[in-house]
Amino acid sequence: MTKISNEPVHTLHLIANPKSGKGLGAALPDLARRLCQERGVKFILHEISEPGSLDEKGETALKQATKDGGIVVAAGGDGTIRSVAAKLRGQDVRFGVIPIGTFNFFARNHRIPEDPEAALQIALDGRSKAVRLGEINGHIFLINASLGLYAKAIRDREHRTSRWGRNRIIVIISTIISLIEGHRSLKVDLVSDTVAKSIATPMIFIGNNALQLRNLSLDVAHCMKKDLLAVVTMKPLTTWGTLKLIFMGMARSLEKQEGLDSFCVETLTIKTRKKTQVVALDGEMFKMNSPLVVTAQPEILNLIVPPPEETA
Repeated sequence: MTKISNEPVHTLHLIANPKSGKGLGAALPDLARRLCQERGVKFILHEISEPGSLDEKGETALKQATKDGGIVVAAGGDGTIRSVAAKLRGQDVRFGVIPIGTFNFFARNHRIPEDPEAALQIALDGRSKAVRLGEINGHIFLINASLGLYAKAIRDREHRTSRWGRNRIIVIISTIISLIEGHRSLKVDLVSDTVAKSIATPMIFIGNNALQLRNLSLDVAHCMKKDLLAVVTMKPLTTWGTLKLIFMGMARSLEKQEGLDSFCVETLTIKTRKKTQVVALDGEMFKMNSPLVVTAQPEILNLIVPPPEETA
């Protein structure tokens, strides 16, 4: 469990890629420097000069913030935020987020605005809150982990957005196409404190984000209130059944769909017939060896969020 602190911010460590966010990343350092100067806060930029430097910058920012008592702020999409959060989990260092990705589910779930200046102001003036992460075979995820069809959809999405551009409409259309194309069923054994069964399924989806689950109208958002993860599996479907599932999702009535099974878990072991599986974590692909051990990690990240909403 992280130690909550709401001390005034004296140093801000910004991890940012100037090429990210359709140009927003280039303006962030100057914006952050100005806001810090107005508050008498020391500003340190950890610029991501190349894709492989993100882990290194995260490590450096964590070490420096541990010494100087500063906060670490990550600017980017959910994948970038996930990578930095992986370094800060279990640490007392406070973590701020500037969401400049496509969907920004993690930030939106915690009421962090998508406007960069407003998000920076939250990082400087907000309060600390210990939040839950998910973990699978040592890798953390903020929003979801998936195998099979959903992971394939993400892989296809990256290919299509690299050609047609990264925006929400392209992502949605790409996902629909991938779902219609389908995926062969995975034969898996699922074991948790509430479930023990062997199934054939084209998709296993593990959710850690109440906003996304509500948007999909999946009847498992209550898992989040119990600090548990939500697991959704899909029954093998025909093309017509898949089309119906997509329609139900658009109509936000997936909870009525018999093609899906769902349950809540604190821990879950997934044993697949194949030794190696491709797993998608918050939109990024990883190869992992079976069995896959999934755990909920409550109160593990010291996130800076807006003050509680005032009620009339």
